[in-house]
Amino acid sequence: MEKLVSIEIWNDKSYILPILSFLDSAASQFGADIIRYNRMRFALCGILRIRIENCYPGTRGLLHVEVFRSRTSFEISIRDKGVPGWQDFSYDLNRVASDETSLRNYILDQCVDEIGIEKLGKDGQRIYVRQRMKNPMDFKKPEPYQPMEVLDTNISIRTVETEQDVIEAIRCIYSEYGYTYGYESLYYVDSFLRAIQQGQLISFLAVNDHGQTAGHFALSFSEFFKGMPEISSVVIRKEFRGLKMFSKFVEHCVKIAEERHFRALMGQPVAYHTASQKVVLYNGFTATSLLMSYIAADLESEYNKGERLDLCASVRIMDKNAQSTVYPPKELTAFIRKVYDKLGWSYEIRDDYKQAEHTQIRIEDSSTLRMTRIVLNETGEDLAQFLKDTVRDTIHKKNEMIELMICLSSPSCIYGYEAAKESGFVLSGVIPGGENGDYLLMQLLPGEKFDYDRLVLFGEFEELRDEIVNGG
Repeated sequence: MEKLVSIEIWNDKSYILPILSFLDSAASQFGADIIRYNRMRFALCGILRIRIENCYPGTRGLLHVEVFRSRTSFEISIRDKGVPGWQDFSYDLNRVASDETSLRNYILDQCVDEIGIEKLGKDGQRIYVRQRMKNPMDFKKPEPYQPMEVLDTNISIRTVETEQDVIEAIRCIYSEYGYTYGYESLYYVDSFLRAIQQGQLISFLAVNDHGQTAGHFALSFSEFFKGMPEISSVVIRKEFRGLKMFSKFVEHCVKIAEERHFRALMGQPVAYHTASQKVVLYNGFTATSLLMSYIAADLESEYNKGERLDLCASVRIMDKNAQSTVYPPKELTAFIRKVYDKLGWSYEIRDDYKQAEHTQIRIEDSSTLRMTRIVLNETGEDLAQFLKDTVRDTIHKKNEMIELMICLSSPSCIYGYEAAKESGFVLSGVIPGGENGDYLLMQLLPGEKFDYDRLVLFGEFEELRDEIVNGG
């Protein structure tokens, strides 16, 4: 996200109205939807008041109010070095009718698209709210899917550049997912174009000689895995299936990655469709992790049978000069070596572990996926309590899965791994290749166990499941 504004204030409630007035002007200037912004403003007012009251009890201290903008969203955060604040905004969904604090926090949560909490170690903590720039309820009556008569099967691939191309991509995504696709910004022409222009997405259309759209796919870039885009938003219209389209898509992504000198590529075929798993493996990808129960059950897709959907994560290293230094837990060293040797790149495994002075952690809730993501960059002694609180809050908010990403490039990785195991997390695998470090993946289904027997896997992915089930 691009930072637009940073304001430093004292913990004095007299600053609340001036801050809100300033944010009103900023929101208007940068194109926020006024109705949605007003809901965000209500939540922000409550959060700001609570932090001012609680962060520096009995003394004076500084807070930083910061405004960010991405291609689709506004983010406003409150950062300080006072008393930890993530407890102030949790709630029990079963108690909102009887407990004032749970009701207040539930209302705040409903007013924004996302509330996130990030622990910054010695730099304190950051609590942020995000709101999309446009209202998704604009989509009242989507056009029904219209089957087409295929006029030819000579397929070529072109990069999405124009507004008309974007409209075709949106129609194609809708043909598979309706309006339940997890990345809502891809339903808006302006935000879709902005993502392309800002280099956050490279989008492609597959078309035949008559100009009919046969499919869509993209390379999407994540702040967590810099330099390693993911092959995503893959849709093949039903009329064009059986033409090995997915193979064409993956081959094209590899070609683009070579031309643009990406560090690595990631692919995540579903753990249901062995044909797509074969394609990524045959194109030089290595099976690295199983993302269990990753996609919400109500995703409108033919692969979803009323249960959360599992994914198979795979990586192909494109930059053969890339190197990695990692600190895996000793019990996972053999597992890590096996995966990294298959990747075919230079790496160093070290065991001079060192616990960090402060935990650096980021916690995000996704209402679309009904999951909580924890990104752990450094592990201090206080991690166990953070995990306990997060599991409790996840249960209260009715989220169904927790994903924990532990930075393998940190000497404190082993301490995060041990704390996570004690909290009930299980190994999912590893995501190597990002410029900002490699991650060990662990997951938790509160109150449930992962059903590995339901996976339909091929080759390396099947071997990976056996190793994960046996503890790496």
